[in-house]
Amino acid sequence: MMNNNDDVKKNCLRKIIGVLFVIVYSINTYAQLDSEHYLPPLKQVINNQAIKEQAVYFSTPETTAFSIEIYRGNSATPLTTITGLKKGSSKVFDSSNGLADGDNNITLVTNANTGKVLTNSGLRIVAPGGQKFYVNYRGRSSAQAGSLTSKGAKAKGTEFRWGGIPNRADNVNLTTSLGMMATEDGTVVTVSGYDLNCVFRKANNESGITDDSLTIELDKGESFVLEAVKNAAAANSDGWLGAKLVATKPIVISNGGLNVGIRPGAQSRDVGIDQPVDVSSLGREYVFVRANGTNETEFPIIVGTQNGTAVYAGGNLVGTINDGEYLEIPGSYYSSGSAGASMYVTTSKEAYAYQCLQGAEGSGKIQTIGMNFIAPVNCLLPSVLDEIPDIDRIAGSATNISAITIIASSITPNANIIVKQNGNVVTLPAPVFPTGTSDWKTFYVTGLEGEIDITSSGPIAVGTFMSLGANAGLAGYFSGFDTVPVVGVKVTGGGCFPTGVLEEETGNFDAYQWYKNGVIVVGETASTYTPNSIGDYYVVVTEGTCSYSSPIVTVYNCDPDIVVKKTADKSTVTDGDTIEFTVTVQSFGKDPVTNLVITDVFPPQLNLVSVNQGVGTWNAPNWEVGTLNAGELKTIKFVGEVPNKPEEGSFINIVSNTQDQVDKNLSADDLSESFTITAKKIDLRLIKEVDKSVVKIGNEITFTLTLKNYGPQGATGVQVEDKLPAGLTFSSSVLAANTTYTPGTGIWDLSGRTIASGESILLKIKAIANTKNIQLNTAEIIKTEQKDVNSTPNNGN
Repeated sequence: MMNNNDDVKKNCLRKIIGVLFVIVYSINTYAQLDSEHYLPPLKQVINNQAIKEQAVYFSTPETTAFSIEIYRGNSATPLTTITGLKKGSSKVFDSSNGLADGDNNITLVTNANTGKVLTNSGLRIVAPGGQKFYVNYRGRSSAQAGSLTSKGAKAKGTEFRWGGIPNRADNVNLTTSLGMMATEDGTVVTVSGYDLNCVFRKANNESGITDDSLTIELDKGESFVLEAVKNAAAANSDGWLGAKLVATKPIVISNGGLNVGIRPGAQSRDVGIDQPVDVSSLGREYVFVRANGTNETEFPIIVGTQNGTAVYAGGNLVGTINDGEYLEIPGSYYSSGSAGASMYVTTSKEAYAYQCLQGAEGSGKIQTIGMNFIAPVNCLLPSVLDEIPDIDRIAGSATNISAITIIASSITPNANIIVKQNGNVVTLPAPVFPTGTSDWKTFYVTGLEGEIDITSSGPIAVGTFMSLGANAGLAGYFSGFDTVPVVGVKVTGGGCFPTGVLEEETGNFDAYQWYKNGVIVVGETASTYTPNSIGDYYVVVTEGTCSYSSPIVTVYNCDPDIVVKKTADKSTVTDGDTIEFTVTVQSFGKDPVTNLVITDVFPPQLNLVSVNQGVGTWNAPNWEVGTLNAGELKTIKFVGEVPNKPEEGSFINIVSNTQDQVDKNLSADDLSESFTITAKKIDLRLIKEVDKSVVKIGNEITFTLTLKNYGPQGATGVQVEDKLPAGLTFSSSVLAANTTYTPGTGIWDLSGRTIASGESILLKIKAIANTKNIQLNTAEIIKTEQKDVNSTPNNGN
């Protein structure tokens, strides 16, 4: 495999995730092209509303025909056997030979079979003779379509994050699901880290599962489907995205939206599903190729697997996410707004990469979105994809757009990248070079049909996408996970700082270079390295012309080391503003800390609006976290609102922590956050005039009240009291718009409007004199929502 990539002169780093002490170096060739595949079931919210007709396509580069066996659930007897699979003779499993339409409880489960352990759902597809083949699931309905390519052995793993596209549209048919399938008996799966306000379906109850975490026991071939119906809870829009799945034995998962929509308030939706790989097969370098949409539908989604993951697009920092958080990269980072444009994305730590893209052309076609799970680029990617079957067919129906995307080494001659359609060479368009890298180039080839084969003299990764009629679009990555170099690193000497030593254990590489927190450690070029402090370390090894890196290994302190930090999104506020305080706690000690409690007395100058803690219990002023393991980071958020007429000044909010262990404070805390409150100011002046100084009984008197705001801010919630004195009977009033006057109480209410700085408002009150010796009253401002700089409302003056 190394010889196929000798033309790669520059370092194309393949980065593999994991805080692992021992990893064995291997190159797993053609993992997506494999002899065994799993297709866990998924869930659509209503039968046939996302997918009705379905087909599983099989293809292979093998030139001698062989048979494959398709098993349903945990059955030891094949559901069906398909014979005659070979290159040029692809096969299909559909309604004609055993795969029923819609919710068949094989690939798509019913309500009754959701949220429970299933023995008769999902597919395991095996070549008894060990031959390798591709498996591509495609499904459609009248207006939707989706595609998912099995990752073969690479799909098996023990740790995943739930991925997909946030479900932001407004439609009763929107849902996101995750299906898991066990590959060994006695498997225990824990699902955690989702928004605690998420609810999942259990049979006919869309909100039947409300647990803060789930533990699921499965035997080989058994499956379980989680469904987050979008309209069942506000958090179901994206609160599941980034949830952690940890299994005691290897499982396979599939995830995505059936249906998913990206425009808030819109009805538009489509299918976006895929099969991700375990965290051990992720990377830190990705290339995306744009399809036919605008920036609204063309964007990558990065899901973090480690805290403090910086995300860059074209060399520009887009943001930083923690484990289980996600970041959408704006489509404006693509090299252009045209189909075939590309984007180069890197992350400081291993992360999942998904892509939202649009199948049909036109700004009004957001209902044709699809989803790709993107493979990281590396210099050991395969040089052949042989073959994609029926690229112009979706479960028996012809497409109107069928295309492939190719990511290739920039130094591979264009002439060496050959695309064949039904055996005939297709002319390639000019390549696109994404900003931020000189290692890769991309191609977008459309108008395809039939069987597609791609060969190259250098590494390539190939994706497909299609559209069906006016509304349905789909996408799927067909290669890229085929080779995964893994470099083994172990920690000796106690496994913690200051005694620990990092050692690259597989050996026999041409060169080594150690990195700390993503920065090269100058002079450290041996196979072992003694860290000088805690941090994230990895080694880049070189063999021939290829370089690739080890997993990131985090070195922790030997002693307890708890880091608490408090931040605020604003430092200066005024009436009505909100401040969001974020408190994080992270353990940098090797061993767990127990009975951890964070104490935070909320500032009395603010009104507490909400508290959102991801774990533990909030009993003011204590956040009871419980146990915190090495590297874990937990977060609590407080939202406070500045009241009207607030106390002015600078204030400090301080947080503290207690736990069973003694915190050695080896890493710096940031326990306080200051903020300044400046009250809104107004200067209201009230003048009262009367049109007669002497009246007789029966005469009408007119009082004129003039209220002026001298600023500097607008005045709201203003009320003036001017109660008529004894001897006068109210007859009428002349009012400014959005104000009222109540004769019985004498209240002139101006709270229906904002009195701008410099604005004057008049009130005329007319009354009839009915007695002698009338004593005139005093008008007074009795209420405001801002501080009046030269008066005190309701003080009798």
